[in-house]
Amino acid sequence: MSLTGNEFAEKLVEQVLEQGADVESCEALEIKDGEVKTVVTDDGEYQGKTVIIATGAKHRMLGVDGEEKYVGEGISFCAVCDGAFYKDKTVAVVGGGNSALQEAILLSDLAKKVYVVQNLDFLTGEKKLADQLYKLDNVEVITGVTVESFAGESELEGIIIKNSAGESKELSIDGLFIAIGLIPQNEAFSNVVELDGRGYAVIDESCESATNGIFVAGDCRTKKIRQVTTAAADGAIAALAACDYIDSVE
Repeated sequence: MSLTGNEFAEKLVEQVLEQGADVESCEALEIKDGEVKTVVTDDGEYQGKTVIIATGAKHRMLGVDGEEKYVGEGISFCAVCDGAFYKDKTVAVVGGGNSALQEAILLSDLAKKVYVVQNLDFLTGEKKLADQLYKLDNVEVITGVTVESFAGESELEGIIIKNSAGESKELSIDGLFIAIGLIPQNEAFSNVVELDGRGYAVIDESCESATNGIFVAGDCRTKKIRQVTTAAADGAIAALAACDYIDSVE
């Protein structure tokens, strides 16, 4: 049995609803602490003895006009998830850090050609990864350029890159993997959880915050690996910890 990411997410929502939970589609704007916590949203307020923050992290986008149009139609953010779709095809990876280099190395085993496009004049990832990358015959590293625009009607067919001298060039590609970091969605909760310099909640594997009754799970907290499996594990840990907290205060 195979499922797409969206189908898997829908199955999870169905399971939650079957267990009697209510799902509200709104944006959380603030958490007010107290014996009873209040979550203020753009569509009312919700109260509970505990709150689990699991807002995740968004992939950082390039900020190029028309970018959203190609997400899922040639633009991807995960070589592990989508790399197989580009077997024997030409792809590009934007970024120069460890994540980008790892994506490019993985894709080199699948794709016919891999471009690595970096805005700086050098790669910022670990030297051992860069050395491994430069040894690959089907990988071409292009530094000192930015992605200016996209080519293609309904699906991505290429990217136009520009160097510091203003010279432009089109790369014909079948897929683009953007690996320039993540943006956690925690700003609204800085009054109840500590955030690091990048905006991640400073929480260890216990998923417990310094504020009693507030827990944090998933990609929005400080952690080394951000995958659906680690997020699901956090969810279980945070839920059990929340139950223990409720038992302790009743």
